[in-house]
Amino acid sequence: MQPERGDVVRSSDPFKLGDDSQRPWLIVNNESHPFGDEQYVAVALSTKEYGDSIPLESASWKTGGVPYESFVSPWAVHSPRIEDLVAWQGRVTKDFVDHVVDSLETYLR
Repeated sequence: MQPERGDVVRSSDPFKLGDDSQRPWLIVNNESHPFGDEQYVAVALSTKEYGDSIPLESASWKTGGVPYESFVSPWAVHSPRIEDLVAWQGRVTKDFVDHVVDSLETYLR
């Protein structure tokens, strides 16, 4: 599996306790990432909606999907390594990724 920007992948969840804790992550890094073929910048998907969550609607998917209504938490950033990735779940549109990155950026400036 060689994920690209816009892919939703399953990986370990550093925000949950337990050995088998996983969650879906949206890959948001671009080609300028210095280790882009072995480590990624990703934001969490959750079934819980918080104030600034971004709904992941069916129109946002190019292919694949998740089994439950989900939201992106742009403040929940993770940097999974390729060996930590468990499964590929799909790919979202470029416009959706751009919206998520714009939201993430508000937490960094």
